[in-house]
Amino acid sequence: MRIWLNDFELNNPLKRVYINEDIEGLDLPSIRTSRGQRAGQSGSYFGAQLFDSRQISIKGSIFSSSIAEALERRREIQAVLPLYPERLTVRILDDDGYAYLLYAQVIDFKMPISRARMKSLFKLELEAPDATIYDDTAGSALRATINKAIPGGFMFTGTSPVFGYNFYFSAGQPNTTVENLSSIPVFPVIVIEGKTTNPVLTNLTTGVVFQLENYSTAADSVTVIDMQNRTVRLGTLSDIDPDTGYFYPGRGGNVYGYQPLTSEFWSLVPGENQIKLDSGSGSDVTTADMIWRPGVIGI
Repeated sequence: MRIWLNDFELNNPLKRVYINEDIEGLDLPSIRTSRGQRAGQSGSYFGAQLFDSRQISIKGSIFSSSIAEALERRREIQAVLPLYPERLTVRILDDDGYAYLLYAQVIDFKMPISRARMKSLFKLELEAPDATIYDDTAGSALRATINKAIPGGFMFTGTSPVFGYNFYFSAGQPNTTVENLSSIPVFPVIVIEGKTTNPVLTNLTTGVVFQLENYSTAADSVTVIDMQNRTVRLGTLSDIDPDTGYFYPGRGGNVYGYQPLTSEFWSLVPGENQIKLDSGSGSDVTTADMIWRPGVIGI
């Protein structure tokens, strides 16, 4: 198994940084269970069960042929461990060729200075708020263009049509079908680039509706809806990472408060999902960009 912490590779013979012991936290995460005893009767009850955040522990060592090399490796590995709001990207290439990706925060890192200066032992503790481990075999996230549904039928070319020569038949534009090949629900990021008024995004397969009210943006704006982290941010296209749709740290403004009480963040369930985009003005943009990855709950 090969592992990258951002661009720093573990188990690389050239760098001589190795994982010594079992990696903890890549199997099923802890399960949070709502349960209790039944009052006045035998037995207990169970409510919802949810996966907790993923706790990951990596123990390794650095070997070097000189003290100078050892100190350089120590500085390199510590330099790639960011603090919040930046996150650590962990990539895994397993022995069967499957590639995975997860995002984590650094909780703790220990690497004592040993008397044997050409060897250093370290222990890295990470927490991934999102328990899903994402498929990175394709090397990038999947994308789909969500179209504003337009009904088909007779369309007239003028405001006072004369039957027989100034109309045409349009097939319209249907709702968008997005297929989640995972066996678990996954949460997409949706990017609306350009002018939009009171946007509404509905997963017709589940019936869940996300919407913003009293919301209007300019033509050079970008609205990013992160269904997993339950955030809604407004900025410009230069503020976001084009590969993930996430805002760069410190960029964009919070517009979460434009949601009505009936609005809900939704996921893509396994299989086909019918997605509908709508908005409040005919001059709004007619597409949105959806970004997501298939996922697994444990390796």
